[in-house]
Amino acid sequence: MSNKGFTLIEVLLSVFIITVAVLGLYNGISYSFNSIEKAKDKFIAAYLAEEGIELVKNIRDSNFVAKKDDWKEGLTNCAIGCKMDVNDTALNTINPISPLLIDENGLYNYSSGTKTIFSRKIVISDVSLDKIKVSVMVYYADEEFLLEQYLYNWK
Repeated sequence: MSNKGFTLIEVLLSVFIITVAVLGLYNGISYSFNSIEKAKDKFIAAYLAEEGIELVKNIRDSNFVAKKDDWKEGLTNCAIGCKMDVNDTALNTINPISPLLIDENGLYNYSSGTKTIFSRKIVISDVSLDKIKVSVMVYYADEEFLLEQYLYNWK
């Protein structure tokens, strides 16, 4: 009779150990999926910040190509923040913290598409006569990603 009781305790202990192992595995998988989602969002934020820098560089380079007297033309009104996307040709100071939209082609913009968790603010400040500082802040899900770069009058 005592063997049956001992076998029942062994079975209960085995079920408990397997349950703890399965719950631990479930928590590990859940943590992994959350980490992957956070990494994906940070990756997108980094690319959106880099795109903001490239958009400002495009304005500067267009000024050089057009042989304009002021290489900073179109860049001087963003001391408090601007927005711009691939469809724009100039920085826009109206509501720079509005959410970015993603269209059916996977491009982020402000005009059409599905609302995303990302918003971008571009701030340009004068450092010297031949140097400006471009700061791009991307906001998403209670997080921020900041990218800064200095641009020069290389002509």
